[in-house]
Amino acid sequence: MQLSKREIQMLLKLIEQEKSITAKELADMFRVSVRTVKYDLDNIRYWLKLRNIELHSQRNKGFWFELSDVQKLTLKNELLETDRFDIYADQQARVEFIVMNLLLAEKMKTTAWFASQLEVTQNTIVSDLEKVDSFLNKFTVTLERQSGQGIFLNGREKDCRLLMEYLLQLKLTEYDIYKIMNSFLNPLAEESQSLSLGKGTDFHDIYQHVVRMMSQVLDPDLLNQFNYAELLSISIRTAIAVCRLRLNHSIASFKLIQRQETLIKNRDIPFLLMQAVFSQYELPLFEDEYEFISSNLIEESDQQDTLQLTVKLIQDVSDELNVPFYEDHQLLTNLFAHLSLRLGKKHVFINEYNPFVEDIQNLHEELFTAITKACQQEIATFAHVMNDSFIAYIALHFLVSFEKQKKEMIQVVYVCSTGLGVTNLIQQRVQEEVHSVNIIGFASVLNAVEMIQEKKPDLVISIFPIEGVQCPLIKVNAIPSKEDIETIKTVVQHLLAKDNRRLNYSKPYRREQRLENSEELSRETIVKGYIIYEKLVTIFDQRLKKEYQDAFLLHVFLMVHRIVFQSQYHLEGNVNQEMLFENNQLLLEVEQVFSENDLSVNHAELTALLQYVDIYTGGYDEG
Repeated sequence: MQLSKREIQMLLKLIEQEKSITAKELADMFRVSVRTVKYDLDNIRYWLKLRNIELHSQRNKGFWFELSDVQKLTLKNELLETDRFDIYADQQARVEFIVMNLLLAEKMKTTAWFASQLEVTQNTIVSDLEKVDSFLNKFTVTLERQSGQGIFLNGREKDCRLLMEYLLQLKLTEYDIYKIMNSFLNPLAEESQSLSLGKGTDFHDIYQHVVRMMSQVLDPDLLNQFNYAELLSISIRTAIAVCRLRLNHSIASFKLIQRQETLIKNRDIPFLLMQAVFSQYELPLFEDEYEFISSNLIEESDQQDTLQLTVKLIQDVSDELNVPFYEDHQLLTNLFAHLSLRLGKKHVFINEYNPFVEDIQNLHEELFTAITKACQQEIATFAHVMNDSFIAYIALHFLVSFEKQKKEMIQVVYVCSTGLGVTNLIQQRVQEEVHSVNIIGFASVLNAVEMIQEKKPDLVISIFPIEGVQCPLIKVNAIPSKEDIETIKTVVQHLLAKDNRRLNYSKPYRREQRLENSEELSRETIVKGYIIYEKLVTIFDQRLKKEYQDAFLLHVFLMVHRIVFQSQYHLEGNVNQEMLFENNQLLLEVEQVFSENDLSVNHAELTALLQYVDIYTGGYDEG
């Protein structure tokens, strides 16, 4: 017997589970009824019985396996090795089959041909073509019908190739990835003879040849040029280029590569592979084909402020889901680093393999939708990279942040001298030192009692003694000392140990961006200057020139003042690009400090700042 596609996925999920899982949980994962899950499990049990494997179950507990790791791996590999065409073809599988075969067709195909190949009626294929139309929309490719002749695809060559790449990567499994990578490194290994990518099409044979060629050009000392996902994309794109060129579909112009000697000298992997494979198929080395294979799709003019983009994405998702992701500075740091690497690379592979896509779409649909919407709003010059894989990788960062917000937190109202002015400094200092504290409001002595009654905090921290408070109160100095911080930590730990419930998450205090008058603006600027100064001293550490330490304080304050009042140093003539490049890692930390305080610093200001620091040629010294 053969399992359906959903049954195979369900069985894989059961194998991967470390503990039991209920039918209801499986139904939620696969978006079907509990009854449907039970029918699927009956088929799965029968399939397993033929292999002398038992699926254990217990009422109110669920289903689980009692297998060794070796047994699980063997079973998983058998499932992943199952021929795609031996699986019952549901409508989505038929849609993908139709599109892939049209992309590889030398001439038009008829509905009768597809019906014969898929062993269904022509009426079924006609019905499937409506889904094909819908599926093709997001790739800007259309399905054309010609009476009496058949059907074919129409669209720009780049779009057709991206569609083909998407379909190929969609079918990849972790086991496929392992086999392909192993074949790159060990061409004589058994795996190199059993690759299943594109099986049943002309692409399969061509890709087998590409993999063999990749193993020859991929010297060990070249491996650091790309990661495994990029090598995978390069190999797939090379095979796609061969398939399409053999059908007389070139990507653009017929201009030959003029810089071949340079690419050979640089031992450029995409070119070396392209040269080896194209010579076997007697294909010319076109420049545009190389650009496609190497994914050199980003023009120099395609620039977008990545930090500003990161801030906007976080704010948009926060607003959409009503979750204050914008308060998580670590999210900003991590997502900024991810997007900088993803969008700043020369080689941007659009359909990058991502094993998390399906799980994130199924388990976190609302988050996935919110991020997709935010990306569509904010990403302009990189719109072509926005696919499910790209969104899923971003979602992982938000999920980490969301899990942190779900942890037990002690809700705090902080009472200071005025309720204004130094709140930013206090909030940053306390929450950096005491990670289980969530400051939900600042109050002055005049409105403290009212705010405490309104917020109902777990703890009050105050520079004044306050009577009649129904929750614990800690009296601290105007700016919390080390002793104050230790006292707060002790009380917070006691509260968490005493009350083992998961405390409700309240929205953290967030000061309004609009400042009411010049006095408040000045006060805010001074506080930000001091916060940034302290951070920069820590970052620069021993590198800060001793003779300039006093001047450094004044420079930072004036620097913050210039940024706030939009009068930063002019870029022209004031930027040392070589110095900035050599100290890139150090400056990323500096820029992060400014971004945490809602300030954006330009390269001229960074160049000036480095004059106070002992810097080293070739990058800053970690020691």
